[in-house]
Amino acid sequence: MIEVLKRYWIALLALSFVILLMLGSTLAVKSFGDEMLQDTNVTITPVGTHI
Repeated sequence: MIEVLKRYWIALLALSFVILLMLGSTLAVKSFGDEMLQDTNVTITPVGTHI
């Protein structure tokens, strides 16, 4: 197991950075959308389609 980590540590580091970046950007977009619609009287409800 240690040999695998030594061999692929740069790839694992890059992968974890990408995952953290995706999580951060998702939370930032959600926060921005919630802040933008905060003072309006708009309620957003999801509308799904039945398959």
